[in-house]
Amino acid sequence: MRIKVKLYAAVRDIVGVKEETLEFGDGTTVSALLEDYIRRFPQIGRYRDHLILSVNKEYGAPARVLRDGDEVSFLPPVSGG
Repeated sequence: MRIKVKLYAAVRDIVGVKEETLEFGDGTTVSALLEDYIRRFPQIGRYRDHLILSVNKEYGAPARVLRDGDEVSFLPPVSGG
């Protein structure tokens, strides 16, 4: 299945692109997608506990199973006052 992934802020800087479309096997979860990115880009691991992943512009729970055509966004923490 094909998943469109959008990347922002520090994660975009690490990966080097703002979005990409990737192939994953059926049954892939949000958590598995995150682990795939951490395996390929270990620097993302430092943000693991603070990243929010959305699926089709809604909160993507780690156990959520992705479907063909889903759009996943990596939303890193935002700081400021």
